[in-house]
Amino acid sequence: MNYNTFFGFSDSPFLDVLDQRFLFLSQQYELFLAELSEFITSRQGIAVISGDDGVGKTMLAHALIQRLPQSFHPLIISRPAAEPLAISLMIGQSLGIDLRERNQVTLTPLTEAVQAAAEQGKYLLVFLDDAHTLLDQHFEEIYNLSQIQLHGQQLIPIILMGRKGLSQKLACQANQRLHGLIRQDLSLSGLTFEETNRYIDHRLKQVGSSLTACFAEGCSGQLFARTGGIPRRINQVCDQALTRAWQENHPRVTRDLLGEKEPASPFKPLKPPPQWRFRKIHGALMVGVLVAGLMGYVFYSNYYTPDRKTSPSTDKTTAAPAQTPVASPQEKSPPEAATVVHGQPQDQPAEKTARSQESPPSFSQASRDPGSAQELTAADTPSVPQSSHQATEPKVSEPRTHQVASEDGSLLKIVAAHYSDDKEIGYDAVILANPHIVNEAILHNGQILILPNVNKNKNIITLSPQRHFALLHNFSHLSQVETTTSRLKRLNLRFITRETLFPDNTKSYRIFLGGYESINDLKEAMALAEKN
Repeated sequence: MNYNTFFGFSDSPFLDVLDQRFLFLSQQYELFLAELSEFITSRQGIAVISGDDGVGKTMLAHALIQRLPQSFHPLIISRPAAEPLAISLMIGQSLGIDLRERNQVTLTPLTEAVQAAAEQGKYLLVFLDDAHTLLDQHFEEIYNLSQIQLHGQQLIPIILMGRKGLSQKLACQANQRLHGLIRQDLSLSGLTFEETNRYIDHRLKQVGSSLTACFAEGCSGQLFARTGGIPRRINQVCDQALTRAWQENHPRVTRDLLGEKEPASPFKPLKPPPQWRFRKIHGALMVGVLVAGLMGYVFYSNYYTPDRKTSPSTDKTTAAPAQTPVASPQEKSPPEAATVVHGQPQDQPAEKTARSQESPPSFSQASRDPGSAQELTAADTPSVPQSSHQATEPKVSEPRTHQVASEDGSLLKIVAAHYSDDKEIGYDAVILANPHIVNEAILHNGQILILPNVNKNKNIITLSPQRHFALLHNFSHLSQVETTTSRLKRLNLRFITRETLFPDNTKSYRIFLGGYESINDLKEAMALAEKN
């Protein structure tokens, strides 16, 4: 017996498969499908679909294939080999064409076959999955394939699908020619709060149930907070919750079966500065082991004064629990209309080790998906050391939380209620602590907001007793942000950026300096940032 039998499901509702029964057409999906359909029929240039893992890029591609006219033959290629003309060889192989001639590869047979098919009103459509793994030589080959024409009309529409940053990779100097051919650049984001509920309800209805039948009231906010509206994460969390409900003989999933009773703050704190290291002592008299050791001891005792050490703070900000991936069964085969071609597997990039070895992401590559936070940090070692002031700073309580309700109205109204005397800094504090706020005019019922403590007189925002921030700048142009963040990196100062939309769809870029353990340290950092 499993939870399907327990709940009376006809099938498993939350498997990570490409079954079109479970396709949920959000507003963004409908829009992208319409734009891609128009792109394909016009056969002009190249289209790009990017987004986080699990956001639904492959499902979107298969939904698009279902809508294609019969005149198009779709071909899905994944991870071609790192050899010349690898993509062309895979296309030729799928069409039954041998492109090798006298130990060389020629595109002439492929060009002739594509042109002959076009004369009969039949066209090839190429999807390149995991396009973020492609090499520059692959992109050059894609450009050449896009140039196959008949009577001045492009014959092969090409769609590149990959992770965030794919568009930036195509925009680099080496791929300028290909970048100039992009006609559709679509960034697929997670579902909204309402769409997340409808997505779960849709999948459950396909197996004979519903959201209200399987999940108790009050689960919706926690489901959205833990998944960010990413379909694959929703599937994993729901599958785990239903499994727990079955094992514990609960008729419906309750909040405690989802994991934490309250969703953890989405804010990811900056790492505290590392301890200051002692200077290395160079040069020792190599007269003998005993003499060298004695001279080193005398040198250390008389001349060396170690730097002041700073103790790394204890991180008191609760982080969201890591989700244990649910083992998914083998995916169902894609629709018969599509030919799927897999290339030779390439090594996955090694996972990053220590946070101190990571470089901050480019601000221009940021995605503002609901539920996900854009963070920019400078080097882990700030140039402003920990303060040696002995004065005891006042104790600061942990931030409060607020669950959005329909009567709240707007973010400004919530801020006015909780920061009646500090509305301006309170508004900035809420934006800092809640990276999932993308549009300042849009809030969702059940959404949890973190409400930090503020000090209006000192313009200090405190996310936890040992995490202090201050608003450095609020810009309206990305160029100003890039100039300022480059300067902060050179100064080795620590900062976070927040990008939001105003109701009129203009953008606001806030740069917060901080993450320091004491207010005095933050003041020193602010003084250095404003001086330079």
